[in-house]
Amino acid sequence: MFQIQASGKISTKKMRHKQKQTYKLAAIDLDGTLLNPERRISDENKAAVARLRAADIEVVLASGRKHEDIYRFHQELELTSPILSCHGALVKDPFNGEIISNRYIPLSIVMHLLQEAIASDLSWVVYDERGVHLCRSEYWLSEYVRRTCFDSPNICDSIEEYVFTHAEKVNWMGDEEVIRQQFRRMVDLYEGKLTAVITDPDHLEFTLHGADKASGLMDLTKKMGIAREEVLAFGDSNNDVTMLSWAGLGVAMSHGTSQARLAAKMISSPGDEGASLARAVDSILGPA
Repeated sequence: MFQIQASGKISTKKMRHKQKQTYKLAAIDLDGTLLNPERRISDENKAAVARLRAADIEVVLASGRKHEDIYRFHQELELTSPILSCHGALVKDPFNGEIISNRYIPLSIVMHLLQEAIASDLSWVVYDERGVHLCRSEYWLSEYVRRTCFDSPNICDSIEEYVFTHAEKVNWMGDEEVIRQQFRRMVDLYEGKLTAVITDPDHLEFTLHGADKASGLMDLTKKMGIAREEVLAFGDSNNDVTMLSWAGLGVAMSHGTSQARLAAKMISSPGDEGASLARAVDSILGPA
């Protein structure tokens, strides 16, 4: 694994690539990577994105958030690329509405997930083509707004009130120990059918099996004619593991989870969490 030292240099026991690699696309996670703890883009990270684009590297936002939620940051950065939302389950062009890929959870499985959440005394939220739908909970409503700084979701008093055709993602929220126990159980129960990931200690999130940031990037880069080796990926959490491992160069933030850091080939130098992305970009492109 490459390790960026405090000096900004990369150290490794074995340097396999003697020639400088050319990158054409950079996939960037939002929370904990592009965004600072206040859920905003720091000036340093905004400048880093501008540097990537100036180097003719297409910047793509890849997040577990809903497409519309990500789009406001896409606009702030004046990007022109498609968006990977719901952990890569949906890859969509925000300008012409073209859906490049959509791996969704079928109705029968979604309904079973909601029933299982209730039986386990957990709250739930569903991301589908109509928006975000949350079971009635004052606490989780306030948490959703606090953590996303986005519009309030639709509130459902019961499962029967929720009407839809399919869902890109289902989240369970609740006690951390219950989340850990249910994660192990659901991984076994839905092996080969769903992908489950703990994104926060109190959040267990489900997508269709094979729907993750790596598969979303594969779909997008195939359409764009970009090779895996030409892809950069920046992330900090468990839902970034697949794209960090798949990309030509996966870069984890120094404050990231152990799984993210193990999956990456490079780790940003320590420092202000809100500028970790900028430090990583400087290590790849050189100081500004």
